[in-house]
Amino acid sequence: MEKKKFAVIGGGWSGLYALKYLLEEKLDARLYERESNLGGVWLYKERKGGVYQSTHVTSSKTYLHASDFPLPDETPHFPKHDQVLEYLNSYAKHFNLWSYMHFEYDIIKVDKGRDDQWQVTFQCDGKEIKEDFDGLVITTGQHQTANDLHHVEPFDRFTGTTSHSISYKKPDDKIHRDKTILIVGGGETASDLAVELSTVARRVYMSIRDGQWFQESLFGDQPADILFPKSFGFFGLYNNILTKIGWTLFIRPFWGEGGTGIAEWKPRCQLFHGFINKSRGVVNKVASGMVIPKRQINSIKEQLVTFDNEEKPVHIDHILFCTGYRWFHSFFNDNFRKETKIECLYQLIFPVNLPNLAFVGSTRPVFGSIPSLAELQARRVAQVFSGRDCLPSPTNMSIWLQKYWKRHAQLYPYEGRLQQLVNQFEYSDFLANQLKVKPRLWKLFFSQPQKWYTIYFQSPWTPFLFRMNAIETNDEKLAYSRHLKCIPRRDQRSLLIK
Repeated sequence: MEKKKFAVIGGGWSGLYALKYLLEEKLDARLYERESNLGGVWLYKERKGGVYQSTHVTSSKTYLHASDFPLPDETPHFPKHDQVLEYLNSYAKHFNLWSYMHFEYDIIKVDKGRDDQWQVTFQCDGKEIKEDFDGLVITTGQHQTANDLHHVEPFDRFTGTTSHSISYKKPDDKIHRDKTILIVGGGETASDLAVELSTVARRVYMSIRDGQWFQESLFGDQPADILFPKSFGFFGLYNNILTKIGWTLFIRPFWGEGGTGIAEWKPRCQLFHGFINKSRGVVNKVASGMVIPKRQINSIKEQLVTFDNEEKPVHIDHILFCTGYRWFHSFFNDNFRKETKIECLYQLIFPVNLPNLAFVGSTRPVFGSIPSLAELQARRVAQVFSGRDCLPSPTNMSIWLQKYWKRHAQLYPYEGRLQQLVNQFEYSDFLANQLKVKPRLWKLFFSQPQKWYTIYFQSPWTPFLFRMNAIETNDEKLAYSRHLKCIPRRDQRSLLIK
């Protein structure tokens, strides 16, 4: 019997995970990447797309480790893009992935072939190549198609210059220097670019339509995102007693409403019910008058912009849209795009009506990292494509989707565009249950209570949790030792019990 063939489309972080785990299942898998090297958005290039020169990660390295290949100890808490790329290259080398990767293969079209196969049309060296596969894993990510609003009301009335962050690389003398710039958006890119451009622009305004939650990246000299232990979810992941205590005793007194105290950016949603911006450095720029916070835009007339609750318009030279990206795959036809909307993906991975197709890197956590969840998704895809587990019927998958999206709308009522938003703790535990790789905490409670206590109360979430099981084999003990390295120092613990 001929061995089944699988293709991974996209050579970024998610693509490497997908390829590695398919090969681990002894499947015939190949990865195809448009660029000349791996890295995806982490591969810097001068043209549009990918990282800008000053890009660094906003989630600490605790959330970036592969579960079986940690970053080097000397890696800083928040590495720059070139350090991330170096790590991805070392990952590919360590797991012998290079010979399975094909570069400068641009995906032109994906269509159904014979016998439920997928036919992929590539362009390489100016030639079109068609190849059939038994399964496809799409790992092109969430940052390919800009959500550019320059043609949307009221921005279509603006007569100055505009750009989207997808094209930004560094401050441009012609566009930014000594100009009055309006940044539209409240995400981490918006914050980072507001900080960077405030050093060259005459003035920077930053408009966040529905407000935004901000979190300090550091607590002392330790990353703030590692201060949430597994026990944080004991009382529930939303509006629990620990959240209320933290909000009352720490966030509001120290950082103000929404984590900033800036009235114009006060969020509409409660904590953990919307994306949390971890690039809080922009708040210092607001305090020094270098960035002017604004709410939503009410109207635009030529280059005059009027903001919510204000009568006097502001003259703007350039609008920089940091408005994110759209879930769009150019190689699919309209029917396939409809079937592969994020709302149609069972477990946010598998299209209900398109068998042998999966997406990895499709989620965005409220806090945490996309790669850490992508690895679990890749393990889940490999589990299904290898036949070690089967998906439910399309009817049952549709029932799951109805329940999931009903709850999602209740949890994240103001995140209409970020449909892929998930809770890091909740979604990782959900996938770990499917994979049967959750740490066996009850067994540890009786057999190794000190380790149970350490995992549950003293340590943060890490990818190594899903390699521990009951901490009995050498590999499980190795995962536990790697997990211990992520625990903050005793004098820097907050929500963690000392």
